[in-house]
Amino acid sequence: MDALALLRDQAGNANDLLIRVFTPVTPEQGAWRLPGSTANTTAATFLHAYYTEDDLLHRLLGGRTVFEEGGWRQRLGYDPDAAWTLDTKPETSLLLSYAAAVTAATRDYLANLAPADLDHEVETPRGRRALAFRLGVYLVAHKFQHAGEISALMGCQGLKGLP
Repeated sequence: MDALALLRDQAGNANDLLIRVFTPVTPEQGAWRLPGSTANTTAATFLHAYYTEDDLLHRLLGGRTVFEEGGWRQRLGYDPDAAWTLDTKPETSLLLSYAAAVTAATRDYLANLAPADLDHEVETPRGRRALAFRLGVYLVAHKFQHAGEISALMGCQGLKGLP
């Protein structure tokens, strides 16, 4: 298996887990915050995972994001310029729809990459890194991290987190 095939497979697995964790979340559970906590809500965490993926890929492609193209700012009531601002009862089905649109765009992007493209260097907050590193962080590690975070928040509510 080459690195690109591995990335596609891992990105799909991370996405599937995050979707499975979030799918049963109700609007009330998505907006819940542990009393006295500064933790982000479940819905804000889920949206963050997909917004950052969308933003990263479309900055790499030089185009408009799925978020911009689909009018998701208005539809979701989310301002990406003020991170973690989704404090209302979110329409969880809309969040899942946005995630599906981002996932489709990501699959298209990955389908059109060649293995050699992964060696191309891109800017990151920590300097220039290989595209493979950047994609691995946002498409794999980031989603697994937030699937665990959402599961913990669900557990704090007395609910099942990870499937």
